[in-house]
Amino acid sequence: MAQLNLSDISVLIVDDSEHSRALLTMLMRREGVKNVHHAMDGEAAVEKFKELRPALVFLDNMLPKLSGMEALKKIRSFDPTAKVIMISAISTPAVVQEAKEAGASYYLIKPYSPDKVVEVVRRMLDAEGTAK
Repeated sequence: MAQLNLSDISVLIVDDSEHSRALLTMLMRREGVKNVHHAMDGEAAVEKFKELRPALVFLDNMLPKLSGMEALKKIRSFDPTAKVIMISAISTPAVVQEAKEAGASYYLIKPYSPDKVVEVVRRMLDAEGTAK
């Protein structure tokens, strides 16, 4: 696979778990992403998305203040082309379907492997041949 230059993109990681944010941050930095931002609840996720317009969002489904699903709907209404990877330990077909209908680009089930995260990120950002 062609090498993507991820150093110029920004990524927003939304999770109320400090451990999950740290793990995803480490993975993104290892892949060359320099601009990694965080939010700990759904409301902050929507505000940071509007402010930063990141190339990619990792969005936990179970969040305080505003659920990941509600935050996803608000982000997608603001930017229908947003690339949002929903993350959850809940993997029932109904929940996965709801996320896809709400506009999730991908539904990543916890626990996930670092290799799977990198594969999904590269596939999503390479879809139009650019990381921007």
